[in-house]
Amino acid sequence: MIEIIPNWHPLMVHFTIALLSMSILFFVIQKPLYETEIGDNFYVFARYSLFMGVLISILTLVAGWFAFNSVDHDTPSHLAMIDHRMWGIITFVVFAIAAIWLAMSSKMRETASIVFLVFIIIGGGLLFTTGYKGAELVYKHGLGVQSLPKAENHDHASGHDHDHGDAGQNKKTESHDEPHSHDAGHEHEDDSSEMKIDAQSMADMEKGMDAEPIPEVIVDKDGISKQELPAEDIPVQAVEEPADDGHDHQH
Repeated sequence: MIEIIPNWHPLMVHFTIALLSMSILFFVIQKPLYETEIGDNFYVFARYSLFMGVLISILTLVAGWFAFNSVDHDTPSHLAMIDHRMWGIITFVVFAIAAIWLAMSSKMRETASIVFLVFIIIGGGLLFTTGYKGAELVYKHGLGVQSLPKAENHDHASGHDHDHGDAGQNKKTESHDEPHSHDAGHEHEDDSSEMKIDAQSMADMEKGMDAEPIPEVIVDKDGISKQELPAEDIPVQAVEEPADDGHDHQH
């Protein structure tokens, strides 16, 4: 037998919701089309969808009862399961009454009455609420879930990159010790060194252009340079003066 986690309840409940929802829709559509061939067809679909939905709901309730007594849970989720169970039983009772009413009524052989339509639409509201409560058990309380997917970046078939790291309320931050490579489309080249070299070269060139030209060196026939150095470039030799020790030296 195929094993379904936590059991067959999640599978059976889809048939219950689908059949009973379509039954309500068909009953509503056939009313303005009464006494037409299309309206008669919708009425047949509505009746059989209701009967099949109620029968499948019995299996859904049985599977839900086993899930209630077998799934690991805590106190908050236990209270949520009791709430979901209550709504499920009430919903089943309403649709079971509607099915019996429809089968036993001779006046609704061809079309449903207004009172019946109101009654079954109320059942649709109960069905929606029960389904919502059941969804909360899985997506809010995590019942029947064996493992959770790891939140990470991934590419869908459309080629778009999606980041689901902060999708859940209990977000976990993971540290990566090993370096990872990026895609070719996201590689960033570091051109800072080349920019620095180019900027330094330009600065040196501008400084060299602004500098004063070096005067020519003129040498006479004796090999003595006649170049006149600027006053600031002439070396100054310091001359030491004899220290005055306070004695008068006579020779």
